Amino acid sequence: MRPRPRPEVPRTTAVSILAIGTALPPARYTQAETLAWGTDHLNLTPGTWDLYRRFFSEPSIEARHLAVDGLGELLETDHDAILARYERWAAQLSAESLARALAAAGLEPREVDFLASTTCTGYLCPGLTSYVMERAGLRPDVRRLDVSGMGCGAALPALEQACDFLAAHPDGTAAVVSTEICSAAVLFGEAPDLAVSNAIFGDGSAAAILRRTDRATGGAPGAPRPTLLGFRSLTLPEWREALRFRTEGGHLRNVLSRDVPVRAGRACRRLVTELLDEHGVEADAVAHWVMHAGGRLVLDAIERALELPAGALDASRAVLRRAGNLSSPTVLFVLDEEQRLRPPSRGDLGVVSAFGAGFAAHAALVEY
Repeated sequence: MRPRPRPEVPRTTAVSILAIGTALPPARYTQAETLAWGTDHLNLTPGTWDLYRRFFSEPSIEARHLAVDGLGELLETDHDAILARYERWAAQLSAESLARALAAAGLEPREVDFLASTTCTGYLCPGLTSYVMERAGLRPDVRRLDVSGMGCGAALPALEQACDFLAAHPDGTAAVVSTEICSAAVLFGEAPDLAVSNAIFGDGSAAAILRRTDRATGGAPGAPRPTLLGFRSLTLPEWREALRFRTEGGHLRNVLSRDVPVRAGRACRRLVTELLDEHGVEADAVAHWVMHAGGRLVLDAIERALELPAGALDASRAVLRRAGNLSSPTVLFVLDEEQRLRPPSRGDLGVVSAFGAGFAAHAALVEY
């Protein structure tokens, strides 16, 4: 059965990503350095140490950036101190990534009309957007939206909300900032999923600047920009317990089922198939596959499920190797990396997808 003809999105209503900016904490630790520190400071059973050595020797991750002044801060148990560290670094990294995105787009902070933030590794009220607009010098009348509780997949729904804002405000400029301080949710224990979590997650922030395509000026002259043609989401509550946060003794505790890779592959296949069918696009017409770098096994499962050609997920693997899984900003890091590794040609199609707590998966179809 042939897909329907792809509906054309009028240039006057389409939204483009003008630029992406990223920021990582200055403290970079190789996996070997982190494991050596843990060996000296953690009291775990021999069986658990075998797991730590196995996960930290996984070659798919070389190093991670952590928002700490020293690894000893990972042993902090005072909730107020942990939240203060989250607040300090989340605000700082968010402002840095937004400033870099604005500079790359050739725009000033005062030109931002809408700001959405995504985060799940700490709770602030008012939300992170309040701190970002202050530090970044945005106007006091900027529309703000704080997206929380959506885990690693949150950047895609935030981008969709930015597009909705621009549909209602065609002369506007929107910004999405995704920031996670995953190290603020570190919890040490004997459970295998804690060992996995402590071995793969890093800290960082990414920001995207969006405008309607008909007024998408600025940035690199002549460089094709991703235009967002449509979004689709899939939420499977029956898989909720496989991937989520819960609190344990008042601390955030990551829950990672061993089934996550398989379920990520199944969810992404269903979601991407529905997205492409909706737009009348064959999978082999997609030139750029931008997938959340959830881990090596996750990327392997997605690659198999989508029957992707060898090398299709090189950008995802590069981000994972360099910085680990950054949770919600990861997919924006991957989009930025993909555009460097495979400079797009005008007319190229791409799929951008991420999944997270829920169990939920989100995707967007883009055209350059």
